[in-house]
Amino acid sequence: VSLGRLLEDYGLEMGDNNKLSMVVLLGMNMARAGHYGVAADYLQSLADHLAANGVDSTETAGYYTLVNQYREFAAVGNILKPLHKAGEYRVPMTIDDDMHKAAKNGREAHFAAIGGSINGIAGNFVFDTGAGVNVISGRDAKKYGLRRLNCTIDMLGVGGLQKGVYAIADTLRLGGMAWQNVPFLVVDIATGDAVADSIGAMLEPVIGLPVMSSMGEVQMDFKRSEFVVPDMPSDNPLGFCNMMRTDSEGLCVRIAGEDGEPLFMHFDTGGYYTTMFGTWYDKHSAEVEAAGTPDSIRSAGVGGVSVTFGYRVPRMKFMLGNEWVELDSVQVSTGIDKRTGEKETSGFSAGSGQDGAMGLDMLECFDRVIINFKDMFMVGIAPRKEEL
Repeated sequence: VSLGRLLEDYGLEMGDNNKLSMVVLLGMNMARAGHYGVAADYLQSLADHLAANGVDSTETAGYYTLVNQYREFAAVGNILKPLHKAGEYRVPMTIDDDMHKAAKNGREAHFAAIGGSINGIAGNFVFDTGAGVNVISGRDAKKYGLRRLNCTIDMLGVGGLQKGVYAIADTLRLGGMAWQNVPFLVVDIATGDAVADSIGAMLEPVIGLPVMSSMGEVQMDFKRSEFVVPDMPSDNPLGFCNMMRTDSEGLCVRIAGEDGEPLFMHFDTGGYYTTMFGTWYDKHSAEVEAAGTPDSIRSAGVGGVSVTFGYRVPRMKFMLGNEWVELDSVQVSTGIDKRTGEKETSGFSAGSGQDGAMGLDMLECFDRVIINFKDMFMVGIAPRKEEL
């Protein structure tokens, strides 16, 4: 409604680039609300208009990709339809550390995992707020009997872009909750590094933002080791939103540094350690180099492996919501590729425009964390005293 009013009443004042961005966002929001057929027609009209006015096909290709995806989803129908009744649900939270043990990096790390089933076949799934889509490997797509669709998309990751194909799970069950026609992006993470790919092949199916958003609110209760979906979403204790959906379908959370500096962080429970990116390091290089220990920051994921010069900084304080937490070790990347000596210009951390990535280690400083998708806020409840 707000975007429609903005375009109708202030289209001339916005300028062409801003107007185009809002038109595209309006189409994407229609799809997020489940109106896939309407969204496809809307973006088809936009892409055709741009093409007729001489816009290069490389610039319209992304719109046509979305059109195809939305038409495929519309043909399936009832995408992510809840099959469970409204109410409170509690699902055990387990720890999955197999991949981290295989990496043998000498540091304890893990995923937060949630049990359930896909098409009636039981499994353990990674709960990943950093995933804008649900993700599954080709091996597991076959194991769980997913139906492949005729649409591919580019997935942005650590080393750049990698193509995946969408497939549909007839049912997904997490505890007492269940959904019909759940889309997964089928992608076998290819980094080009034999060791990284052998470890990455161990990744269980990933439950991403589409499923989480449909819950309305998810509470990660670390004291009781469970995921809680409340009967009614919580009231926002902040009085404002501190979480937003990004253009790349991720989540960005605004927190604060010790000096009150606002920090915009990619929210990624699929990554354990909180990491500051090169853009933040450029503004704080003197204090980082004075307090930190030189280290290599190595990340592997979709599109490749990134190895940058960096530092490990002890005891950094952050404010999440209204609560302070202190981490005893934070990775800081300089953004300088260790192999080339040049600043990274591609890949997630280089192009995100964010200060860093907030990992599971920061969340585990609280007894409970509330992630509310209705009013777009995230808060930590009861910081753990032993962590401070």
